[in-house]
Amino acid sequence: MSRAFQALLAFSLFLAAPVRAVAEDASADQDEARAAVESGAILPLEKILDRVKGRLPGEIVKVKLEHENGGWVYEFRVIDAQGHWRDIEVDAVTGDVTHTGDD
Repeated sequence: MSRAFQALLAFSLFLAAPVRAVAEDASADQDEARAAVESGAILPLEKILDRVKGRLPGEIVKVKLEHENGGWVYEFRVIDAQGHWRDIEVDAVTGDVTHTGDD
């Protein structure tokens, strides 16, 4: 095996390791989020959407569920009629809007 091939192989293994770790973390996060919804610890997206319908300043183009600062938050990316976007955060337990992206 040539040195160049060995170096290429080592480099490709180096690059693959972080990708695998990120994928495993994402899978664990999804499992944790699913368990939180199924146990009733947080509201499912459908109920959150019912609660915030008409209160978000535009069209929802992206939704994330994140575990941050010890609690679950749905983050909505919203684009208004002028094409400006902002991130709106909603408490996943109560359905209350906690951040409107204005500040």
